[in-house]
Amino acid sequence: MVITTRSMGSAGSRAATPAPKAEATAKAQANAAASSPTAAKTPPTSPKKASTPKKLRRDLSSPPPAILGYGLSDLLSLAICGYIGGRCMQLKFPGPATLSAAWWGWSLAAAMVTSFGGGTYYTLLMKQPGDRGFGWQDPVAVAAAVLGVIVSAVLVPACGHSGSPRLEDHIGLGCGEVFGLFDIVNSGILIAWGCSKSFVDSSGWQNPITRFLCTIVTTYVYSFGGGITRDLVARLLIGSSAGSVGNFSPEVVLPAIASTAFFYCLLVFKRSPFLQLGVGLPTVMLLFHAAGLAFP
Repeated sequence: MVITTRSMGSAGSRAATPAPKAEATAKAQANAAASSPTAAKTPPTSPKKASTPKKLRRDLSSPPPAILGYGLSDLLSLAICGYIGGRCMQLKFPGPATLSAAWWGWSLAAAMVTSFGGGTYYTLLMKQPGDRGFGWQDPVAVAAAVLGVIVSAVLVPACGHSGSPRLEDHIGLGCGEVFGLFDIVNSGILIAWGCSKSFVDSSGWQNPITRFLCTIVTTYVYSFGGGITRDLVARLLIGSSAGSVGNFSPEVVLPAIASTAFFYCLLVFKRSPFLQLGVGLPTVMLLFHAAGLAFP
């Protein structure tokens, strides 16, 4: 009886042990699964990042066009445009007497349109509404254009156009030739700036042909849209006596297209700043000179 009781007791204790063993087995299996090579090779999933096209990555990683780092060239162009606006009020458009209050008013208006009209059109075409900034919002830029008007009030009469002694008789340099030189320089600066700005603003475009054609159009608008607006408004106000729209002439349109295409190629193939400014910019100016760009 004692043996039976011990046996039964022994059997009872053996029947109670499977539960802890099963628990230990489950833990061992879980640890083995966690430490298995397959589990180690499987990283936690994370959301995929949007890929950037290779062409766009190259454009974003490239340095900006060289001319955009020289703001003084833009101010020089604005001063020349202001001079052209004041000069037109003396030589091209019949109007009030030079240096009268009315002349100053019209000259300043012509200078502002000439200086900032093209840039305004460009901004409206190429910039989103929340990312637009206009040149006429910068007091330094406006001051440069006004300075050009003041210089025109002094130099144009000094060149003998108003019966005054001719400045060129004293300095031995023709006023017309000097003006033509600065006008060609101004055209070169405008083409370089317009092409560079369009190249940057269209960097995300995937179609190269569309991007090139857009650069041709927007660079022309940026460079000559202000002068076109000035002449068209003058014709509306005073009729045919205002003369033709000079920026529609072949002497302007053809070199503008050719020089923009040339400068665009320099930017696409990522030429050095020296080639952009030391070779590209003078070549653009020479194209305008070769086309016979000249004004009365």
